[in-house]
Amino acid sequence: MKKISLLALMLFTLSCSLMNVEITAGTTPAATTGVSPAQPTTARATNAPATAASTPRVCSAYMTFAVNTHDTVHVTQSAETLKRAIDIFEKYGARGDFYLTAPMVELYAKQRSDVIERLKNSKMTISYHLRPPHPLYSGFDSRLKNLDDKTLAATLRDYETYRLDPATGDLDKTQPGGYSFVAKTFGRNPVVVSMQTDERRLRVAAAKVFLDLGAKMTILYHEDRTDLNKPLVQDNGLWVRPSDFSVTRWTPAGGNNETFWWNMLTTPKAAEFNPTSYLKTKLSAWKGSRPPFVTALIHENNFVYSGAEAWTLIYYSDAQKTKALTPPFNLNAPDSSKLRSQTEQDTIWKAYDELVGYAAKNTCVVTSEDIVVMAK
Repeated sequence: MKKISLLALMLFTLSCSLMNVEITAGTTPAATTGVSPAQPTTARATNAPATAASTPRVCSAYMTFAVNTHDTVHVTQSAETLKRAIDIFEKYGARGDFYLTAPMVELYAKQRSDVIERLKNSKMTISYHLRPPHPLYSGFDSRLKNLDDKTLAATLRDYETYRLDPATGDLDKTQPGGYSFVAKTFGRNPVVVSMQTDERRLRVAAAKVFLDLGAKMTILYHEDRTDLNKPLVQDNGLWVRPSDFSVTRWTPAGGNNETFWWNMLTTPKAAEFNPTSYLKTKLSAWKGSRPPFVTALIHENNFVYSGAEAWTLIYYSDAQKTKALTPPFNLNAPDSSKLRSQTEQDTIWKAYDELVGYAAKNTCVVTSEDIVVMAK
């Protein structure tokens, strides 16, 4: 066993902001790259700065709140949702991990610059993800598949440097865009990149580009596939975001399908889909030799709208996304989302507030930025 360096510990403590964490870790070769990430086995945290008299508490879990933003149709509502979510995290001394697309950041800059300033001046973590018609999104990657390696690398870098035209999927090289644009806008590199293509060759090539641009982590799965003995591993040089289980969707007793909790809070099964109750149940059932990594994922539109995303019919033939359309795309296609009632919105926000509050008090709330420090 070896101790993580004092410097790494100090950085992790500062980045968490709400707690001081001491981690003892073992060294095990990573399955995908041969690196030897530190394996967190014990953690002690306090809500206040550590002092000689402070009594540490043991972390029951490492909890990450991921908020994906992508509602390019309802920009004002999206901005208001992000600001409200930030308020909740700050209320409990916690941090959220906000995943932004470059087109979304462009729209914020033009229509709601206040939300960019709110994020910049907060302690929230900035990450990066993709939506159609980006060619690293499955169904929209045909323009990349037949490129030779050199041309592929150059093309991917261009897509993370210049503006993506949402109507054609082409690049406007007179305007900034992609990962580089998001990084410049917020004055720091997004930590995680989410490449949503199943093509391994494209993922490998993209990882090299994102690493060079400053990314540290990627996503191979969203909810529950982390190895108990090797939770922190790398894939093509990027750390893989760990998650032993999530507080996002699950199957109710007697049910057959997983359902997102926010869609069930005004139904007869509301009690079975209370996210805080579900987290308590999962934590009490955890038998692993280390604290679990837990992901609570939600999209900003889920608080306000139900059904398919508002942009779905711009890029797909139907609301079920059974067939990707080809350019040019109709940016005025019908909105496929449905506004929730005010009662339903309020119920979702109340449940989310309760979940963040419970996690902040009973787990170590971390973001991808913190996990990268843990892994070094």
